Amino acid sequence: MKTKNIKIGIVAALGGLAATQNCDAQTSNTNNAGNKNADSIRLENRLKELAKTKYTGELAWGANCYYSASSKRENYVCPYCSSTVKRKYDSRTIRDINKIESIVKQVKTLGYDVFLDKTELCPKCSKRNIKNPELVFKIRFTTKADYHIIRSNIVNEYQCLLAFLSNQDKYSGNQDFEYTLHDNIAIIQKMTGLGKDLKIEKQ
Repeated sequence: MKTKNIKIGIVAALGGLAATQNCDAQTSNTNNAGNKNADSIRLENRLKELAKTKYTGELAWGANCYYSASSKRENYVCPYCSSTVKRKYDSRTIRDINKIESIVKQVKTLGYDVFLDKTELCPKCSKRNIKNPELVFKIRFTTKADYHIIRSNIVNEYQCLLAFLSNQDKYSGNQDFEYTLHDNIAIIQKMTGLGKDLKIEKQ
């Protein structure tokens, strides 16, 4: 009888150990899954903190002697249908589109669910010839949430977004001038949809 009780005790102990290991594995998987989605509450809190504090570091003033390259019309090849839009956009616009696309890819590597829609740039895909087409940027912070959608062709706004999501407090803009996130809360609100009720106090 004692031998039987000992065997039962060993089996129960092993079962408990296996259950504990399974729970640990499930917890680990849950944590990993959670890390793939941005914590919007954490970002909201950080945005509030940026809004109520002043930047105390140093900023690079950049350079005023940049060579201003001439901008000429170029062909644009649609990434969706491969059709060529002939000489509608100038070279500066094409460069900005490429910069923005690169920034959005960096945001995606941080684990955020983002998408850049360039449909309006192509008359065939948009099914109409839009005079001033815009890039459509989409972002969401959980898989169950709706995408926050904005329209912007401004490189500076995407640079500001990347800096915010990268937990930086400044970013480099045109001609290497540096800007603080503290002074650009409105851009972060626009690009993320966060802090809608946040009141920005003039400093």
